[in-house]
Amino acid sequence: MEGLWSFLNVVKAILIFLAIGAIISFIFYFIRRRDLFGGYIGGLVIGFIGAIIGGYLLDYLFYNITVAIMEFLSRGIGVNVIAGFIGAYAAVAIMNRLNHDKERKKY
Repeated sequence: MEGLWSFLNVVKAILIFLAIGAIISFIFYFIRRRDLFGGYIGGLVIGFIGAIIGGYLLDYLFYNITVAIMEFLSRGIGVNVIAGFIGAYAAVAIMNRLNHDKERKKY
């Protein structure tokens, strides 16, 4: 039974990072109307990767500051939501800059 709960916690963490990547990609692609490599899905993939990197890197660097907030938001899963958002936003912003900060054409 312990193994099942551990597996479900990993799945929950992945889904949280996917949701963060989807939100950041949505902001860049639909609200800011930026042209991303691969469109919305490309932004989602880069946002997901950035959320994972930012989530673990910033959580490691600023653990003492964010531990109370993260415990409330993630209920002990180990996902730093704030750091995930920062990492995802940074990754998609870099992706956007690599594409010369183009706006999407209005069809």
